Amino acid sequence: MALLKAGKRQEALQMLNAVIASHPADLAPALYSAAAMYLEDGNWQAAKPLAEQLTRLRPSSFDSWQLAIQAEQAAGDTDARDAAINALYAAWHSALDPNIQSRVSFARERIFGPRHTLIAAQTLEPGGGDIVLFVFQPVGEGVNPAHLMVVGSDDETNQRWREDGTVSYGTLVYHLDSIERLPDGHAVVRPYEYYVEKPSYSQIRAKVAAILAGTAQPLSGTADPYWAGDTAKSP
Repeated sequence: MALLKAGKRQEALQMLNAVIASHPADLAPALYSAAAMYLEDGNWQAAKPLAEQLTRLRPSSFDSWQLAIQAEQAAGDTDARDAAINALYAAWHSALDPNIQSRVSFARERIFGPRHTLIAAQTLEPGGGDIVLFVFQPVGEGVNPAHLMVVGSDDETNQRWREDGTVSYGTLVYHLDSIERLPDGHAVVRPYEYYVEKPSYSQIRAKVAAILAGTAQPLSGTADPYWAGDTAKSP
């Protein structure tokens, strides 16, 4: 959109709202763009009705349900959020578009912290030896950010915990780590918490918010100073 490229965000939103109010033949693109922009701004109150209208128009659209999930999560409506997640999976499984079929994750939420805003991505079908459940990535830092948080399970940790008797064989040990990618290609991994049962998103979200607030510390060593700040807040 030309107005956005020119840095005129408010003017772009006003134009989109005018288009929506005019009831064009194809309302979906304007609804999608406006809802996405409101979510980026942390204005779920404005985004939610637009996302709901969008899913009524495009009930088989993966991207529409992805926006609805974020809006319902921000609104704190867990029942509606879970229903939207189920609808997204249905849209994914029934998709004919190869670009949708090849998706491996969906954006579940924006978490607004004092210094950074994160996109919380959830893996659609986690599996294999090294499992990734969630990835929390800073907004605006490209596809390979130097700092991120990951929740998953790996063969090495599972084997070590089983061999020392901490968990029984067959148990998957999940962990929340912050990852700092160094310029030399190495990475500093800082574990924050281990889970001997698959953690819920709410468990993980609370810990991530504490990391953003600087009130949670890694299990050993010092925190990545990139994350530290005042109390994290939801939009």
